[in-house]
Amino acid sequence: MSYTRTNLARFLVLVIFGSLLAACGDSTSAGPPKLRNLVFCENPNVAAPSCTLSGYSTADDSALRTKLEGCAIAGCHGNPGTPGVSWNLDLSGSSVQSALTPLASTIGLSGDYVVDEFDPDCSNILTKVTEQPAGGSRMPLTLPYWSSAEVDCFRSYLHEMSN
Repeated sequence: MSYTRTNLARFLVLVIFGSLLAACGDSTSAGPPKLRNLVFCENPNVAAPSCTLSGYSTADDSALRTKLEGCAIAGCHGNPGTPGVSWNLDLSGSSVQSALTPLASTIGLSGDYVVDEFDPDCSNILTKVTEQPAGGSRMPLTLPYWSSAEVDCFRSYLHEMSN
């Protein structure tokens, strides 16, 4: 008889604590958590973006265009309908800004805007080229990766675009 009471007591304790833990959990209605690269995004200690390289401004985007052309090749972000690719980069226009502007209304696979016009540091396209990408793989998939100076200049360009 005591064997049954012990099992019943264990079962009741398990049910009570299980219910309490379930009540304290996250709500599933909030949606999936957003992935953030805290190197820049929502980091109050990060310095203002700066750029020491030429060709990374809205007046002269030649160096940035060259870097982004590697992303827009067929099979990556230049080929609509590629499996696993949520956005494409059309560099056929007159400026890099004209190619990036439509991406401000595009949500990447991480759930963040590809180009965040309100907080450029939280742009998915920026986090993907850093050493700590927001989910998935660092871009580009093949070496060479962007240098820290190139990432900082791209970040500066996104800030200039949002002004």
